[in-house]
Amino acid sequence: MVANRVSRTARPFVGVVGVFLLANLATVSAQAPAAPADGITIPVPLGEGAIPPPPPPAEPVTPAPCCAPSAVGAAYGVLAGGGCATGGCGEGGCYPGRAACSPDCCEGLGPIRRTFCAFKNALMCPDPCYQSKWIPAANAGLFLDQARPTTMTRLRWDAGRNVTRPDRSDFFLGSGAFPGGRPPRRVDYNELHLYQEIAIDKFGLFFDLPYRSLDSDTRGGGGGIGDLSFGFKTMFVDSELLTLTFQFRTQVPTGNPVTGVGTGSVSLEPSLLTTMKLYTDTYMQSQTAYWFAVGNGKGSIFISRNSLNTVLFRPAPDTAFIGSFETGLYSLTSGTFRDPNTGAAVGRNGDTYFTLGPGFRLAISDKIDLGFGMQFAVTSDHFAEQLYRTELRWRF
Repeated sequence: MVANRVSRTARPFVGVVGVFLLANLATVSAQAPAAPADGITIPVPLGEGAIPPPPPPAEPVTPAPCCAPSAVGAAYGVLAGGGCATGGCGEGGCYPGRAACSPDCCEGLGPIRRTFCAFKNALMCPDPCYQSKWIPAANAGLFLDQARPTTMTRLRWDAGRNVTRPDRSDFFLGSGAFPGGRPPRRVDYNELHLYQEIAIDKFGLFFDLPYRSLDSDTRGGGGGIGDLSFGFKTMFVDSELLTLTFQFRTQVPTGNPVTGVGTGSVSLEPSLLTTMKLYTDTYMQSQTAYWFAVGNGKGSIFISRNSLNTVLFRPAPDTAFIGSFETGLYSLTSGTFRDPNTGAAVGRNGDTYFTLGPGFRLAISDKIDLGFGMQFAVTSDHFAEQLYRTELRWRF
């Protein structure tokens, strides 16, 4: 009886104690931190004055391979620049749609094989980190066209002295110049050219409008707007080592052929333009062209121009003084000229004219440059025995 009374009396207290214990357990569970997930470490706060543990050692960095020598100088054990490709020569191949390059790239043994591999890598496995840009030293030649299309305006002044057989193949003068008598034996001329080129990426359009004044030894002189030429150029290869461009120029007879400021005929000139990096700040430019006048009895000329350019010194940051040595070869494959003594047309093919001379260009950054060059005839027959050229280029 007494025990039953005690148990009945204690029941309310036991319930209160149970509720109190459950409430405390819930509070402790809410304040306890959640268990960390797999692989995640929860930092533990450091006590006052404790020294933090040292950071984990950094993983070693493996330098990216340079798969393609950037210059022909690499053929002789000299690397100029180099690429920064990862995973061999490019990442899974050079361009979409092409076969993947060899992981080791083409290197070769010896100067000849290394030179071959340098060209092969430039054509088939270009450096994916290469950035196309205008380099003044790579475009410093004055007597040939540059391979890289660019938007620019150019003013050029030519002073040619002692042009012999000026109507040869209708290249400089037309066969109808100075009618009614013997043609001149010698011509001196000056030309001012306005050249404008507009380019988008690897394609460019251009026109060239000259103003010519000339003086001959027997027929006096003349002056006026010359023949307008225009055309396009498209770049096929663009790498640090090699630039390859096709250009097509058309010349139309806007000048008066009678006074000698025009030729009186349409002419076409397809060209292959190249720029090759030989060493740091040293480049070789080349132009291989075939010029021909349209029409029966008109002439044709194979043309080869070359320019070796190198930076001589840099007077200021982003400024370069560039020296050039240029050559020109003109092989007359067909055409006629008028005999200065009789005035009769004379056909003579296979003659070759050769010129050479130095040039200099001051490049102010990559936007503006001023150049001056000279060409002197080496052969007895020639167009201009002395040709002096001054030009200003402004890129946009």
